[in-house]
Amino acid sequence: MADDATGSSAVLSIQGEQQQETGRVRASDEDVDLYVDGVSDEVLACRERGRHLFPTIRQAGIHFNGVDRDGMLLRRLVCTCCLLAVKVEKWEGVRAGGRTRFRRVASNLEYRTGNDGEVYLAPSGRGHMTPRQIGDSVASKALAGQTLTALRKAATKAAAEAAAEKAAADKAAAEKAATRAAGRTAAKPAAKTAAKTPARAAAKAPAKSGAAAGKARTTRARSTKGTS
Repeated sequence: MADDATGSSAVLSIQGEQQQETGRVRASDEDVDLYVDGVSDEVLACRERGRHLFPTIRQAGIHFNGVDRDGMLLRRLVCTCCLLAVKVEKWEGVRAGGRTRFRRVASNLEYRTGNDGEVYLAPSGRGHMTPRQIGDSVASKALAGQTLTALRKAATKAAAEAAAEKAAADKAAAEKAATRAAGRTAAKPAAKTAAKTPARAAAKAPAKSGAAAGKARTTRARSTKGTS
């Protein structure tokens, strides 16, 4: 990985290693292991992720730290993970339509030395270190001392347990769905019966009232005849 930090107007790679020429030399596994042993977990996180974590404008607001010789406003942001990478942005303001509109025109990365002397970039001449190489090195160190046979056995067991858990969850979901469907089916006839009962009662009520009224009229008529 080359140790050139910044200077171009384009955003540099996560390692600050942009090169115009082709045929970039890749770092050896041994050099990557040495680098991984000498940096913090936060630096390794940025390396393995392949990018830094800079706050957004919404998170950090926007204010400027200087003006360059071309009159561009300078904004500097520090990576919230490794604290060693600084993104330097160049902004300009353009007056249009009665208002000033701001836009970022360029940005580049700079790397600073940590309080304990830690540096982000590997020593010059070690070649380019990729995020995959960093991840491979970290994984190899974490798994040191374990055999492939033991790892395969553990992975197979974990897969079987995951499959059993998924099958149990699927069965529980299917039973729950079946219970809900049965409840909906049972509720439909009850709802229909409840809807028909008031209608039947309402239909019978006028008939009874009419018959009672007719009977009352007949009784009154007979009473009248008996008294006349």
